[in-house]
Amino acid sequence: MTKKIVGVVGLAFTIAAVIAPALVGAQAVPVASLVVPSSTAPALLTSFSNILTDPGVLAIVILAAAIPLFFYIVHQLMGLLPKSRGRKQ
Repeated sequence: MTKKIVGVVGLAFTIAAVIAPALVGAQAVPVASLVVPSSTAPALLTSFSNILTDPGVLAIVILAAAIPLFFYIVHQLMGLLPKSRGRKQ
């Protein structure tokens, strides 16, 4: 239990250290250094839609999501079974 608390507190401090300078007004990265062309979003969306409409990639994505879900469901179903009380002689 204490390891979880220490982990959560450590994560909170890490997030605070990253976000705090932005909230205070200090600029860790100059604003003018990040320039994104206006055609970037449509190009990325087109690329993403092309990937998802490809049947092979879509099958891999579905399979990657289905395998852990299958094991989770089997684990939950095994929890419904009564535990054995040992060997009967």
